[in-house]
Amino acid sequence: MSKLLSYTLSVCPYCLKEIPAKMTAEQGAVYMEKSCPEHGSMKTLIWEDSPENYLKWLEDGGIRTEDLPRSEEEVYEQMREGEFAGCAQVQPCSAALMTTNRCNMNCPVCFTRKKGDPCYEPTVDTCRAQLAFYRAHAGAGGLVELCGGEPTVREDLPEIAEAARALGFSYVQLNTNGLRLSESTEYCQVLKDSGVTTVYLGFDGVREGAYTTKYGRNLFDEKRRAVENCAKAGLAVVLVPCVIPGSNDDQLGEIIRFAKGYMPAVRGVYFQPVSYFGIYPEGENPRITIPEVIRRLEAQTEGEVKNQDFLPGAYEHAACTFQGIFLCDETGKLRSLNRRMRREKRTDGYRSIRKSTKLLWLPGNQRMLSIGGMAFQDAWNLDLLRIRRCSVQIIGRDRQMRPLCTKYLSDIYGNKLCPGIA
Repeated sequence: MSKLLSYTLSVCPYCLKEIPAKMTAEQGAVYMEKSCPEHGSMKTLIWEDSPENYLKWLEDGGIRTEDLPRSEEEVYEQMREGEFAGCAQVQPCSAALMTTNRCNMNCPVCFTRKKGDPCYEPTVDTCRAQLAFYRAHAGAGGLVELCGGEPTVREDLPEIAEAARALGFSYVQLNTNGLRLSESTEYCQVLKDSGVTTVYLGFDGVREGAYTTKYGRNLFDEKRRAVENCAKAGLAVVLVPCVIPGSNDDQLGEIIRFAKGYMPAVRGVYFQPVSYFGIYPEGENPRITIPEVIRRLEAQTEGEVKNQDFLPGAYEHAACTFQGIFLCDETGKLRSLNRRMRREKRTDGYRSIRKSTKLLWLPGNQRMLSIGGMAFQDAWNLDLLRIRRCSVQIIGRDRQMRPLCTKYLSDIYGNKLCPGIA
């Protein structure tokens, strides 16, 4: 028998209609349960740990769990209908500029487009105007990400980076699959010279299975060359594994060891448990959640990193992120610089996150490694309480900032909740 923990608002994965949902605990895990009048009931894994540990994690992230809604009536008292498609409600820590929806791959778990979408590729002047809007909105210190599709399919990508630098952005992150970067150090140097500081590199493992599931072929050699070319050019690298159960969830420790081998060029590893929107196979889609990722990290590093080394987010919702900071000592072992403690949410928390991101993810010589991750939401597990605190946002063509998860949210057919925003 399940135990009720709280209520929230979510959407139906089939029609995207806004519907109430409840968080329940059963057999040592937490689930989201909801029912659409047209499409029936559904249940999705949210947290692979006991309800006590789940609530403690929320508390450590500054959430007063006693204030969570305990009925549908309380949900609607606290929230307004239609908020999912609305504008972001907090200041962004970082924001992504969609540079193109073209790509040089066709990944089955792609979340930026569906087959048949028309090409979207704004001009450099349009990108500059969007960046200027974001600069005015976010103020000094904002972090910007150049995303896609795959941004490196644009020959004029360096011009966009130059525009960002000219507007005062000291942190310019390139979100990429790395294939173009693997081809030459010279191209990486061009990116560095144009203003790109950090490469946020899709990197799913060190063995073949991690890539054949997602890409259809083994790309490890290309990923390794991309890291080496970035290091030669002086670009910082953050490895970004999309963690898919049965594909690469047994390689998390090996990814950490790979990262250590390329320090200090590699500044972090940021795990993303797989989410299902955009293009993905129909049928059963297995999930892995933050506590299971952390358990596997501890087991696969033989305790070099431990459960207690990781903290929940406190500015964004605690269920969205985890983060640990480690120093590599003279023996080559990672030593945690964190102490698990309860933190309070601060309205200006985005400032400290921006500052720490620059400290950790800009190029540098310190042998420091950040290990963390973000659990993006899809139509099966979308939670308005989390959306309200989304700190990673999209710069919309309509000059609005929107939570990243709602921008890419789609039904099971690939139809988006917010089409045409960016």
